[in-house]
Amino acid sequence: MLVMPSGAPGPLDARLSADHRRVVVLDDDPTGTQSVSDVDVILEPSRPHFDAFFASDERSLYVLTNTRALTRAAATAHLRRVVDLIDEAARRAGVAWLAILRGDSTLRGHVFAEADVLGARYAVLLFVPAFPEGGRVTVDGAQLVEIEGRLRNAADTEFAADPTFGYTSRDLVSWVAEVGDGRQARMVALQAIRDRGSAAIAEALESGPAGSVVIPEAETDDDLRRVALGLLDAEARGATVVIRSASTFAAVRAGLVARRLEAAPGQRPGRILIVCGSYTAASTAQLATLTARGWPITEVGPDTQVEPLVAVVQARLESDGLAIVATARSRSDDGSLRSGATVMDRLTDVVDRLRDVVDAVIAKGGITSASSAIALGAQVARVEGQLAPGIALWSLRLGGGRSIPYVVIPGNVGGPDAIADVLDRLR
Repeated sequence: MLVMPSGAPGPLDARLSADHRRVVVLDDDPTGTQSVSDVDVILEPSRPHFDAFFASDERSLYVLTNTRALTRAAATAHLRRVVDLIDEAARRAGVAWLAILRGDSTLRGHVFAEADVLGARYAVLLFVPAFPEGGRVTVDGAQLVEIEGRLRNAADTEFAADPTFGYTSRDLVSWVAEVGDGRQARMVALQAIRDRGSAAIAEALESGPAGSVVIPEAETDDDLRRVALGLLDAEARGATVVIRSASTFAAVRAGLVARRLEAAPGQRPGRILIVCGSYTAASTAQLATLTARGWPITEVGPDTQVEPLVAVVQARLESDGLAIVATARSRSDDGSLRSGATVMDRLTDVVDRLRDVVDAVIAKGGITSASSAIALGAQVARVEGQLAPGIALWSLRLGGGRSIPYVVIPGNVGGPDAIADVLDRLR
């Protein structure tokens, strides 16, 4: 269920209003915006963008780091540069700010290396992977993922077999030790959070030794609001906490909500480009639905010749108002970041050459969404709302005052009809 704006403000709303720190969500791919609306996303971090944010009345900002597409060393170096830029801008403006690392709800990414950039070795790391509206919950010490109506341990999903970020642990304390170089973690049980409220979280954060990890169980947005109150309580009493979370908790702590949209605002776009770089089973099934509807898919591989392919795609855009470009479903690479980057370069090269002939884009996959938005020449986007649970609609700001609808569909979100349904909403 999507979080909708509530009527009377609750205790958390009052506490957030009293906290004058600006919240900057550092997103390791664009899918962190799947729980929010009415907030800007910086796609190309730069000093002017951060100066403008701190000079404005906006309380929250999303910054795309896209570090999941990078090696660990490159990811931490890039994140450090971005944090330094934000910190310098905040000091110039005389404004305090809070960083939240937003990451994947199926436990992929440079989780602990990025947290260490923010000082997690000398603080307590609050790790909140639950994403209730996407069917990802933290219960009985494990991360569970809803697939075809059934909750499964994340270790039993394709995400645990990721060639770069794979893992074998079936409980989160063991997972932290496995991928976090032996770090210590403790769970805060769901019943304790519901019985004792914020106190259960605050006590865990205040008593945790430096370098340790606190993981709250959560099934609902209300559970996550209790976690946010506990975080604020612990900070008020002097605890130093680094935050890494999935999209829902980042939104809760930033004071943002998701607005459900039935369709894209404005006129219906004439030429729609669908771009898919994700290799998940969900992505493959969604492409198959489009094929079954009679829409041809142009595939891109590591050896693709871009010029002739662009000509084919552009012709389809002009004649049919729709073109689909996707990475080949049978991979000829080893699944590494380097080989994946080669294919992504080909895919984004195609998008770049089509930037003047598309009126809307549906991007499938987190890294795909980031790379394609930048290939179109955008530096900033505005999150309008959610077309479906976990599927964000952006207004992508291009040059010359032009903006186009841009739909971000995470690789691990949606049933077989997800892309097709979004296409119907746009058209």
